[in-house]
Amino acid sequence: MSDSDDFAHRLEALENRAAITEVVLRYARAIDRCDEAMLRSCFHPDARHRHGNFDGASADFCGFALEIVRKVELSHHQLGPVSIELAGEVAYAETYYTALHRFGATPPPSGEPHEDRFSGGRYVDRFERRDGQWRIAERRGISEWMRYEPAADRGFYDGPADQRGRRDRDDPVYRGG
Repeated sequence: MSDSDDFAHRLEALENRAAITEVVLRYARAIDRCDEAMLRSCFHPDARHRHGNFDGASADFCGFALEIVRKVELSHHQLGPVSIELAGEVAYAETYYTALHRFGATPPPSGEPHEDRFSGGRYVDRFERRDGQWRIAERRGISEWMRYEPAADRGFYDGPADQRGRRDRDDPVYRGG
């Protein structure tokens, strides 16, 4: 293999890793912003999904997950390292995550939240590149831990509303900052 071939191979591997990582990041944004179109764009149409009590088509998981997330007052997913093994048109990825889900009868500031659920785990994914696009073909969500705490904001909602994230397309990320 020549130096230019080796460089091209390494560059392609970096491009593939970046594209796969972007899908993983897009998934977290889609869940936290309740963006169904973005969430569905992370999966191939025939993708499979196992996460918690769900085992079925990823297309069905998208609706299932958003139904749950829309009922909580907020969610926030933080992603850790993404480890990717490339194998031609297939790739295997493992991503660590932590998540917060705020449960309550009515959203602040009008009501009192009653519980924060923190969890951590991993997404174990099989990606496939089809028609030049990397998407998840199979996802398994693995839970490692969960912690339940009474909700406490200590004045968070006293600050300007435009300084807090939103769970829709009015969030600053959709306006470019």
